[in-house]
Amino acid sequence: MNDSAYSATALKNWCTSGGGTGDLTATKPTCTVDNVQQTTYFLSSGGGHTPYKEDWDVLQIDAGWCYKVHFIVDFGSDFTKTYDRRGTSAAYVKVSDNADAHVQAQSTSGCP
Repeated sequence: MNDSAYSATALKNWCTSGGGTGDLTATKPTCTVDNVQQTTYFLSSGGGHTPYKEDWDVLQIDAGWCYKVHFIVDFGSDFTKTYDRRGTSAAYVKVSDNADAHVQAQSTSGCP
């Protein structure tokens, strides 16, 4: 879900077997999983979210931006992380099947 004032992007497939919720890679996932091609989903500002009952595995952190993301984890501990990509390339954050990512804030001038 995107609770921030700016748009965000989700991707369908994580593309690797490793990693847990909140883990980051600078390599854009491009694979097909279970005959489902990689696709992106636009998350509008102020509450945009992926379709209900669909599995979306990746949150894109745009190049030049800093994102504050809160993860809600079923049967685990919720946590918040800041991803600072100012001055560098985009990155991609894993969201496991038992978790939801909520973009709380984004900025290009500093980290929220």
